[in-house]
Amino acid sequence: MRKWRLLGALGVVVAGGVYGGSPYFAASNLRETAAKGDADALDELVDFPSVRESLKAQMNAAMMAKMQSDPEMANNPFAGLGMMLAPAIIERAVDAYVTPEGMAAIVRGKKPAEASEAEVANKEPDYKSEWVDLDTFRVTPVGQETNDPMPSFIFKRQGFASWELTKIEFPENFLGSG
Repeated sequence: MRKWRLLGALGVVVAGGVYGGSPYFAASNLRETAAKGDADALDELVDFPSVRESLKAQMNAAMMAKMQSDPEMANNPFAGLGMMLAPAIIERAVDAYVTPEGMAAIVRGKKPAEASEAEVANKEPDYKSEWVDLDTFRVTPVGQETNDPMPSFIFKRQGFASWELTKIEFPENFLGSG
């Protein structure tokens, strides 16, 4: 009887370890896969349509806020045209950047336009990880050379111990600066 209790307790500890450790493993797996540029493996780790849609929404909101708060745009007769064209431009830009190569740059803490092979392979940033809730996990690269805010990678649970990247939350000035 005692043997079965011990085995049961051990099973609970192992299951808890797998449950609690699985998002860390998923984040590490994403970093390694993105660094290799393995498109097939990235497709299994990243929900690309979900990531693209979240980025489009973030970028559209940021663009509209910038256009509405810019005093020069208030007096510009072409501002309305710009606001109408912005979503189409953003959609194309996001579709171009949310690729295995762009993802490799983002995971390495670079902007997608900085995705040159030599530069991406240079440095591995440090990462800060946190649980948002039981089914959501956030990983944020910590800039080594600057204190610039970095994008956060949001993972969602897909079963007991399986995770998928579903969203990248960019700081307001990450893609628009430089």
